[in-house]
Amino acid sequence: MRWCLFLLALLTATASAERGVKVWQASDPAITEGETTLVGDPADLYAACTSYAKWAEIFPDVQKVIVSDHKGTDAKVTLVAPSGHRDNLAFHATPAARMIYFEDTGNSHAEIWGEIVLAPGDAERTTKLHIRLFAKAKGVARLVVDGDAVKKTREQKLERQLSHVKGYFARVASQR
Repeated sequence: MRWCLFLLALLTATASAERGVKVWQASDPAITEGETTLVGDPADLYAACTSYAKWAEIFPDVQKVIVSDHKGTDAKVTLVAPSGHRDNLAFHATPAARMIYFEDTGNSHAEIWGEIVLAPGDAERTTKLHIRLFAKAKGVARLVVDGDAVKKTREQKLERQLSHVKGYFARVASQR
């Protein structure tokens, strides 16, 4: 059994590396970090990412985006999945740092927040996308939710989202 788990972990890490996506566990057990390099200028990509309505184009698991409030750098957004599931998120953007902070405001069983940073990449016209994702069960859910399962879900979600963003901006760049 351990060999199967080891092989699965190795294959997942290899597939992620081949896609140019890296995901790792932070020193805090409730935080997973990840990054990838995108094609495009950091300012342009940041502008696209803070246009929350565009998330339905970027992420295949978002069918609809409802922006219920947008004042300055703050926004309240509902992401609707094809299954109908809704995630209510509050965003705060920091343009000078090209950082987007969000928290899930509709989950009574878990505390979930994240930081998205778009920084200049190592090569010209590239952007390093770095994400920190925090997720931890709270209240009664802590008694029935396995921390390892939360960690695995967080890692898989982060890897999937980084891959989607990378693919989206690669397609956009190839159309120019």
